[in-house]
Amino acid sequence: MPRSRHRLLPLFVVGLAACSKSADTGEILPAPTPGPALYRVTFEATWSAGTHANFPAGAHFSNVIGASHAAGGLLFQPGQAASLGIKDMAERGNNTALRAEIAALQRSGVAFRTMEAPYFNSPGAVADTIRLDAAHPRLSLVTMIAPSPDWFAALEAENLLDATGQWATQRRVPARAYDAGTDNGPTFTAPDQPTLPGGAVAPLLLPPAQGTAPDGPPLGTWLLERIK
Repeated sequence: MPRSRHRLLPLFVVGLAACSKSADTGEILPAPTPGPALYRVTFEATWSAGTHANFPAGAHFSNVIGASHAAGGLLFQPGQAASLGIKDMAERGNNTALRAEIAALQRSGVAFRTMEAPYFNSPGAVADTIRLDAAHPRLSLVTMIAPSPDWFAALEAENLLDATGQWATQRRVPARAYDAGTDNGPTFTAPDQPTLPGGAVAPLLLPPAQGTAPDGPPLGTWLLERIK
């Protein structure tokens, strides 16, 4: 028995040396993949008579809807035609078709979780939560600017994994305004004027109530806070 133990000892030492040698190479190992994260999303709308011209009566935002997704799971793309879901959301605040489109993205694997928060008056705020994971670290959200022909506010594919591959603790992102390209109405309360053929989604510049800001003030802010 003692002789067997002696025969095993050199093998054990060699094994230790191999591990030591591997550690001494200075090889940089990849950082561990972060686990899922839960975020509280608050849309703080500042759109008002004091921020934008021609502020309409009954101003509000429709139900905020969106998803966490991979790079290929976009709800819309500027410069491309709006889907039926984006059209219905932007023109009527109706999310039925958009829910179905997001569900299809989930089935294909490019979208992860969905979020839908209730409509609210502007100025004002609404909040909800959504989960992301390392394969789906981006967040896209949309809501109709109401009343309007086909205008909407969005959070566009915000990547919540930072440069080190870790989840951002908190982030504030201006709410961008877009024209869905499906109605030619020039004012908030213009009658329906369908765009035929349909145009492309494009950034919308709303004139400020005061001053001459080239891009106009944002409609509000998306506050993204990691809570787990």
